[in-house]
Amino acid sequence: MGLNVGQILRQAALRAPARTLLVERDDARREWTAHELERAAHAVASRLRLAGVRRGDRVGLIGENSAAFVSAFFGIVYVGAAVVPIPSRSTESEIAHRLRSSKARAILFDEPRRARAEAAATPLGVSPIALDEAASGDAPSSPPEECDPSETALILYTSGTTGLTKGACISHAALLSHTAGLVHHVLRFDEGVVALGVLPLTHSYGLRMVVLAPFYAGGRAVLLPRFSSSRTRAICREEGVTWFPGVPTMFAALSGDAGEPIPSLEWALSAGAPLPVELAARASASLGCPVRQGYGLTEATFSCIDAPPEPPTPGSVGRPVWGVEIAIAGEDGPHRTPGITGEVLVRGQNVMTGYLDDPAATSEAFHDGWLRTGDIGRLDEAGRLFVIDREKDLILRGGENVYPSEVEDVLHRMPEVGEAAVVGVADAYYGEEVVAVVRVAEGKALALEAMIAHCESRLSPHKVPRALVRVSEFPLGPSGKILKRELRRMIEAGELAVERAASARRA
Repeated sequence: MGLNVGQILRQAALRAPARTLLVERDDARREWTAHELERAAHAVASRLRLAGVRRGDRVGLIGENSAAFVSAFFGIVYVGAAVVPIPSRSTESEIAHRLRSSKARAILFDEPRRARAEAAATPLGVSPIALDEAASGDAPSSPPEECDPSETALILYTSGTTGLTKGACISHAALLSHTAGLVHHVLRFDEGVVALGVLPLTHSYGLRMVVLAPFYAGGRAVLLPRFSSSRTRAICREEGVTWFPGVPTMFAALSGDAGEPIPSLEWALSAGAPLPVELAARASASLGCPVRQGYGLTEATFSCIDAPPEPPTPGSVGRPVWGVEIAIAGEDGPHRTPGITGEVLVRGQNVMTGYLDDPAATSEAFHDGWLRTGDIGRLDEAGRLFVIDREKDLILRGGENVYPSEVEDVLHRMPEVGEAAVVGVADAYYGEEVVAVVRVAEGKALALEAMIAHCESRLSPHKVPRALVRVSEFPLGPSGKILKRELRRMIEAGELAVERAASARRA
């Protein structure tokens, strides 16, 4: 039997076509019924077919949170193609990389990203299509293209455990089964859920928790294009928001303002970076609802959630969600022995099928059917997971991924840089801050402002290092590899002088 994650929208439109499924809150307010959203998705699908997109193809998608973005996502999967989300702040070169790597046939974009998208797509022979134009047409209603369960619906780019950016392939079956498990057994959504969508929908977290899960339950999504604490509080009150998924930086901002608790909020979920116990308590008091933690990664989204009605466990990311198994790697294989620390292993319906066109990396990522997360953790007697540390060098700044190898490549383009290593160090606001550790080239001088300007012209804002450490030599391992863990320790211990940009908090 064929599957298509587009059935989430299709069924909503068939069962309750007049129900408001989505609300846009930007300069103006607009409601979208299930029927209107599906009609827009059919229009996008029709436009893609005219561009030659067929089942099994890949289509890039870039834009801010909007109804047009949501209808484009479903339009792509209706055709049977795979969605390749591209973060809205991506530069031209970053867009081109994802289009080239995924062998995309087309890219859909919103108006603010038109110039970047067209400049990236045209030299590659990729069809550029404007979101508003594609979604405004009319097309007959028809079921989504039936796909094999293992066919790819979503390609999410990540550094994985190697530091090299690659696409994690998520199947239709994985999206559907994981959404069903979350809704029925963890989130416990029903038609009354009203989800606040301030997380970017180009990220798996936002897409799954703001669109797929609420739509599957027959609820409603309220979309905001960007976050501010005052605006978020106001919209939650005006729209009767019951569910707020966010990242620690959002909860830090909300707990620091003078706003009153929000009566409609039932609970909130923090993920994307560790949530300190103290911050969780302050945010819960400020919002007037429990703020819990979740854990996952691009390759195995939401493996654990510390969800009500279970009692909260400070410092834990909760128990595995329905259909997911968690184990700790040991010398004798995977185990669930309480209190033993080791690499976290995951298997279940939330796990990717593999990395796009990279069988070697896929093989490295799995061991006896378990996905190796690269994270270090332990389980308690109740099976709750405590994530202790990350083995891999991925930096999580404000809930957004920063891949050190990408930033290092940009730094090494500067003649003043002899050698560079990029690390993430603890930051009270962002969770982690991006720090460039540089051995300056002989006879050269490197100014912090010049380094920032160089990186800003080539990287998204959240990837730009706004702190600089100068060293004469790096700590090296036996193989000559730079020991980044030692660099982080030296920085946090005050053994290395750190020069920070005055504007870092505004980035």
